[in-house]
Amino acid sequence: MLQPKIQPSDGLSFRTCSVFIFMVLQSVGEPSQLICSHQPIVALAGDDVILPCHLEPAIDVRSETVLWTRTDLDPKYIHVHKDGRPVYRSQNPSFKNRTALFVDELKNGNVSMKISKVKISDAGKYVCILDSMMKDASIQLTVGVVSTPVVEFVSNQSREVVLQCEAKGCYPEPELFWLDAEGNLLSAGPPETVRGPDDLYTVSRRLTVEKSDSFTCRVQQKNINQSRETHVYVPEPSQLICSHQPIGALAGDDVILPCHLEPAIDVRSETVLWTRTDLHPKYIHVHKDGRPVYRSQNPSFKNRTALFVDELKNGNVSMKISKVKISDAGKYVCILDSMMKDASIQLTVGVVSTPVVEFVSNQSREVVLQCEAKGCYPEPELFWLDAEGNLLSAGPPETVRGPDDLYTVSRRLTVEKSHSFTCRVQQKNINQSRETHVYVPDARRRRKRREDEKTKDETLL
Repeated sequence: MLQPKIQPSDGLSFRTCSVFIFMVLQSVGEPSQLICSHQPIVALAGDDVILPCHLEPAIDVRSETVLWTRTDLDPKYIHVHKDGRPVYRSQNPSFKNRTALFVDELKNGNVSMKISKVKISDAGKYVCILDSMMKDASIQLTVGVVSTPVVEFVSNQSREVVLQCEAKGCYPEPELFWLDAEGNLLSAGPPETVRGPDDLYTVSRRLTVEKSDSFTCRVQQKNINQSRETHVYVPEPSQLICSHQPIGALAGDDVILPCHLEPAIDVRSETVLWTRTDLHPKYIHVHKDGRPVYRSQNPSFKNRTALFVDELKNGNVSMKISKVKISDAGKYVCILDSMMKDASIQLTVGVVSTPVVEFVSNQSREVVLQCEAKGCYPEPELFWLDAEGNLLSAGPPETVRGPDDLYTVSRRLTVEKSHSFTCRVQQKNINQSRETHVYVPDARRRRKRREDEKTKDETLL
């Protein structure tokens, strides 16, 4: 069979003919479709987003007019690309300087549009149009604002704890759930949702629990496939604990009445009250809205009380009283009103005096010693002890209470031999004691001392 022979004089090479034939076949093949994403595109406010759209099979559209519109807006044009460049004359002003095509990709049929710094108002249905090709396709944009929920203790009673979870500034409207440590849904109070003038939602929900455990508050926004969680651990219900032992202080000193929450809870936002119900007014110290309130304070405590403000976050509500007076003694009550907690503590104030010992009688065979302690409070006990610390049999104590409410106590001891003795004054209520030691010489030395004293007296005469 004879084959036709192509001569160079034909003007076309074999390769050139092949390319030409391929182009002809392509031009009569299946027409291109303009395809945008069938799934809504989700973006968070403030982010950049791409609305994907392309021709399939790909066709170079660099010479085409590409329009992006939203028919619910006026003007409806979001982006116009004509004669190889963007045209801004008819663009909706809310999209000014925020839209762009991928110019280098137009030759591949990619007509996707990028929107920068997305706003909530950008949410809607966008239409891409290739007018001369009579093609168009739409795509949905959903814009959201996500907020991490904040959990706070609303109430912390002895038997139950009330937690509140709140998420502010959300869009679209979110759902809020409480979960246990295993991720199971918990029965909680109804959600409370408020829509602000900025179209953002605030949602809150309370949960009441009666046991120590971990809990999770989850805010979920299905439309934008977003969720945020906050975990919280609820300890055993806190108890307000003040010292069970009376606190002793000496008049003129400073004293601290220790009181704290256990487990610790931050009480900086709580009102802390210290009172004495036997006084009028009964308020010793009031701490409210982060500062002391003096208006209702008992005047005898003016400028003498304080809390340890830096320790309130650790649940420490101890009170310091400066320059304690005897009249400060009494039963104090610490109250955390909003938490329905209170506890009491007893303050005992004392005045301590060191005893004075003197020789009342100094005979040849026996010596009478007297020990006296003046200006004591509360009423003290007085003892005589030997050198080994053993109690000695002494005369009965004599106690006198003066007009200043201070006590004077004295007691005599008769001894017959040379030895060391101790007079001890003890005040159990304030856990204080004072001692004075004395040495009684033997009879010979006592006689010699008396003779010396007699000689001295005669010389003076």
